Amino acid sequence: MSKVIYSSPENLKELFQLLEQDQAATLWAGGTDLTVKLENKKIKVSHIINLKNVKELDFITASETIRIGALTSIRKLETSNLMQTEYPLLAQASHGLGSWQIRTLATFGGNLANAAPSAETATPILVLNGTMIIKGKNTERKVPAAEFFRGPGQTVLKQGEVLTEVELPKLTSDFKSIYLKHSLRRSMDIALVGVACALRLDGDKCLEARIGLGAVAPTPIRVPKTEQFLTDKTLTTSMIAEASRLAVEECRPIDDIRATASYRRELVQVLVKRALTSLVKDGGSDENTD
Repeated sequence: MSKVIYSSPENLKELFQLLEQDQAATLWAGGTDLTVKLENKKIKVSHIINLKNVKELDFITASETIRIGALTSIRKLETSNLMQTEYPLLAQASHGLGSWQIRTLATFGGNLANAAPSAETATPILVLNGTMIIKGKNTERKVPAAEFFRGPGQTVLKQGEVLTEVELPKLTSDFKSIYLKHSLRRSMDIALVGVACALRLDGDKCLEARIGLGAVAPTPIRVPKTEQFLTDKTLTTSMIAEASRLAVEECRPIDDIRATASYRRELVQVLVKRALTSLVKDGGSDENTD
């Protein structure tokens, strides 16, 4: 077995020095995805850089916007009072990611940078119009969440760059939101379909709609035609049913070992309808569907 180099930088300066010295190095955050890939021999590594001691990437702060560091654990997102109050769909999505042991290890940035189409936190970030803060040794750039994902396992991150935080604008009080997913098992399974939904409501009238879908395209997606259809409409039962049908037309699922494309389309229609109905009835709930 070839020798694997292990490094554990204490700050971003040390991290970027290591990345400059070895462009082939593999970043380790929580390791929940990387461990599986290593065990299944899907990847080979020669140098692992453990990010856990880079404490400046572990934070949740609130001012004019809310900023979440890339090393913030999924468990912190799930249990944060700020998340539960400001962005309940992100807290709900975090709760649906694996077991509590996995959520304690898994990181926000790792879940996003892994770029799985089914990633629980990705669709909420799209719906919340998040901005990804990306840094290199002497560079920093801001990328809208909608432009961050390029394909399964692919992002806009360049060699030597690291996703350091995500910035979220605050939602006005008339926004209500929810996250729903369906998986094969009742817990700890990858979503067959995930739906993040946020509506700005005036009674039953929808002033603005944002809907994100996961696991039904090469990347997490928004459904702009469906969102536009709902805007400035009173959300009757028939209107919600039509919107759910339109959402199906905007997704592009494939057949794989977990589900057929046709089954995923059925799930999209069911979950979008359920999410919209729930928000109109009671302004959102904590339910997940398994």
